[in-house]
Amino acid sequence: MKMVMMIVDSGNTDEIKEMFQECDVPGYTEIPDVLGKGTTGHKGGSRAFPGSSTLFMVALEQDCVDMLTDKLKHHHESIGKSEGFKAFAFDLEELV
Repeated sequence: MKMVMMIVDSGNTDEIKEMFQECDVPGYTEIPDVLGKGTTGHKGGSRAFPGSSTLFMVALEQDCVDMLTDKLKHHHESIGKSEGFKAFAFDLEELV
């Protein structure tokens, strides 16, 4: 099992949720208004540093990870490098 974590510009969350539906993702966690600084700049939710990101996390079996990864790569290519978007996957061990 893998955890896929995505940091997305808050204006692009609908596209991510559509991907979840297309990949039959059984559930996800969404954390809105995430603030920080990365390669596309500082998102502080203020006048000096406007904007925010949304953090999504999904726990998936490998076959679903592969399908979602293909869609995420296509999305990344379509929005360009100037938009805030990163995705990571790491091994997941259920504790409880």
